[in-house]
Amino acid sequence: MNQIFILGRPRQIPDWGDYGDILRHGMTSHLPRAKDHLQLERTGPFIPPVTFPGISDVVVTEMTRTKIAGIVPTLRFRPLVKTHIVKSNWDEWNPTAQQPAQYPKSGEPEDYILAEPHDPLIAERLGELWELVPDIVVGIQGKDGSIQMRHYQGQDFVRETLSAGYNFVSGRLRDALEAIAPDDVMLTLAQKTA
Repeated sequence: MNQIFILGRPRQIPDWGDYGDILRHGMTSHLPRAKDHLQLERTGPFIPPVTFPGISDVVVTEMTRTKIAGIVPTLRFRPLVKTHIVKSNWDEWNPTAQQPAQYPKSGEPEDYILAEPHDPLIAERLGELWELVPDIVVGIQGKDGSIQMRHYQGQDFVRETLSAGYNFVSGRLRDALEAIAPDDVMLTLAQKTA
């Protein structure tokens, strides 16, 4: 059987801990879904092709969605709600610096976003953003994080629950992601359990 991989966040450059995570990925776990759609809070206008703004959520840009869907047409995407988008040019800061060029006044990473007003023009400049929707298979993830092969039916993108768990991906989705956004994903071989 084909190899299966776990999709996750890569080691980030710049590596500013939680501050870098908030700036690069934003947040989807802060607000509940709105009629099944993720609500995104993030900076703009820069956004990487693939981001991980929640516990397990995977968000892609329109260009990335088009490219991935052309390679793996079985994937499902759901538009998300750009609820709170703020202007920040953090991508112009020195990426090799030990710390960000500026911190939120509160010192809390989330306040890069929450302490600033929503900017509709910046939200528009982000373009369409999409949640990569997993197939949900209860029991697919073992307690040790392995993939339970007795539950796997060849899905390209699958996880245990909608809001948590490892993102298991097929070899062809791994190949597509590595071709389209190699610096924005980390793919590790999943351990299999019968």
